[in-house]
Amino acid sequence: MRGPFTVQLTPSFLRDLEALPRKEQKRIVAALERLESEPFGPPPHVKKLKGEGVGEWRLRVGVYRVRYDVVRHDVVLYRVRHRKEIYRG
Repeated sequence: MRGPFTVQLTPSFLRDLEALPRKEQKRIVAALERLESEPFGPPPHVKKLKGEGVGEWRLRVGVYRVRYDVVRHDVVLYRVRHRKEIYRG
């Protein structure tokens, strides 16, 4: 079932995703389906960020984080990286 939001993938997100192991790619893609219906929750998997950088929101998938913004009815995915790397400039 598709939600009221459309997920948009940026080139940087696709590059990050392709660099990950195939097993992790599948987990992340499965988690992204939730963003079509619930881009603002539930915590702790989804959280509004306070710091700087691209994307005001983050989705936690294991040790990986997806940074994104919600623009009207679009969820724009910017980056997906390991939790140790995602918040670095």
